[in-house]
Amino acid sequence: MILLVVFSSCSFVLQLLNYQEEYFGFSKRSFTVVEEMDTHGGFLGDGSYYLILDCSDNEAAALSIVADWKRLPLSENLSLIMYGGEKNGRSYGYYLFKEAHMPVIENGYYCFKDRHFEAKDVSDDAELFNRFSYNFSLAVYDIDTNRLYYFEYDT
Repeated sequence: MILLVVFSSCSFVLQLLNYQEEYFGFSKRSFTVVEEMDTHGGFLGDGSYYLILDCSDNEAAALSIVADWKRLPLSENLSLIMYGGEKNGRSYGYYLFKEAHMPVIENGYYCFKDRHFEAKDVSDDAELFNRFSYNFSLAVYDIDTNRLYYFEYDT
């Protein structure tokens, strides 16, 4: 019984320590949370997390954050993993945009971070499909709706 209490407490403390306040510079305190879901769990911590922020009330701050981000459209690899498609005769049917509750966004900016332990350049998605697992974060800012879509994927 004592071990159960100790391990439960450790899990709670780890959750507090892993609490993330900023997402590529966007803070939940500075913008309005529209939707949020975290499916990470289990022994290996696999799962996904998405966050949608409405930045309408603080548009100037949002635009200053994304000033150094890449302009849409997404790179070919990111487009394939988020929306699916074909490349070199191979079909990619991940469709992660549904899980992230992210529409197809044409006017905006994006920022990518490869969190895989083999990543040499965390901002480069070139090796995304050359591994057996995925660990990445992607943020997309929609200029037309002033919304940020943040997505983490861990397998």
